[in-house]
Amino acid sequence: MPSHEYVTHPVPGPEAFRQTDRAAVQSQAALLLLLGRQLRGDDQAVRARAVAVGREGEIEVLPAEDEAEFPVPRLHATGERVRVADAERGLARYRRLFARKVPFAHGTLQLREAFGEIAEGVYAAPDSGAAAQLMEACLRHPDELTRVAAAASYFELTTDPQRLIKILVRGTRSRDPLVRDLAATALACVAPEHSRLRQMTKPGGPRPGGEPSHTAMLVHGTFARTHEWWQPGGSFHGYLKNGARPDLYDASDRFDWSGGYSDAARDIGAHDLREWVEQRTLAGLDLLGHSHGANVTMQATKFGLNAGKLFLLSCPVHVHKYMPDFSRTTGVVSIRVHLDLVILADRGGQLFRHPQIEENVLPIWFDHGATHDPEVWQQHNVDALL
Repeated sequence: MPSHEYVTHPVPGPEAFRQTDRAAVQSQAALLLLLGRQLRGDDQAVRARAVAVGREGEIEVLPAEDEAEFPVPRLHATGERVRVADAERGLARYRRLFARKVPFAHGTLQLREAFGEIAEGVYAAPDSGAAAQLMEACLRHPDELTRVAAAASYFELTTDPQRLIKILVRGTRSRDPLVRDLAATALACVAPEHSRLRQMTKPGGPRPGGEPSHTAMLVHGTFARTHEWWQPGGSFHGYLKNGARPDLYDASDRFDWSGGYSDAARDIGAHDLREWVEQRTLAGLDLLGHSHGANVTMQATKFGLNAGKLFLLSCPVHVHKYMPDFSRTTGVVSIRVHLDLVILADRGGQLFRHPQIEENVLPIWFDHGATHDPEVWQQHNVDALL
């Protein structure tokens, strides 16, 4: 098993809120994010945008098999905001429990049962009021991932959204990469000009250098410009370089882009990638892009880049904006997990349904970073897809 514990089976329903292990906490986050998508109308918007460009059959917003294994109540949303006082009124009897600052894993049975009861309320009477009570309660949850997911989902529902920004900003500094990625994505959706996001897209320091390559290169995703895993000498780069792709680009002038969370940043990155390849006469590179870095690679082919294979790792699906020019690539392979939390927060789709994109879903749930974890690649023989 990978040293990082991944979820292989979600915990559906209110029972997730009565448990404290990783599967339960990530399931709590997924439920909150899915409720938030319903309240915002994300899924209808994604489908409508796909229809508008004639691509309605090329995206699966929420895979049916995932919904069957992880059912979520259908909310009767009104579109109105819920006053904090009204949401808190329904939580009055839990106030003393929520005031205790203890890790959830060490919390009392009463605390876990309280969250379970509040979640049961959403399943019993699925409406915006019940959802607001659950989100309000989860802002006080002892687990950071649950707090961040609640803040991400509650923003358009509460009458006091500013306090949620503080939770998301704190989450961007988490030691847990999943919390950090989820918080940054949610913050970018609701406060795109926040100074914390600018800090996260600053260039890094001096680059290590090795050999250039004419055949393969990694492309990082949003807010990952300074992360180690994709750079020469980094964990995932080193894994591929020493195994499945010894031809991986390794020189100090390797391509990077701003990692900014906007269509403009991705378009600039795509133009820069095409120019970077053309300046080095490297047409035909296989490109492995993670998250929105995968969308940068697809966009680059639309801007004239001739590539080899495109490997899309945990790619948010926005077919109305990001699809490759299939005439400029030799193939497209997508690798992802079930109900990726960061993609849920990104408000896009989870799967491509295009005959020229080979979809591969790993037997892992929720974790956006699993697709660049060397141990996941080893355990699930992902190398065979390259």
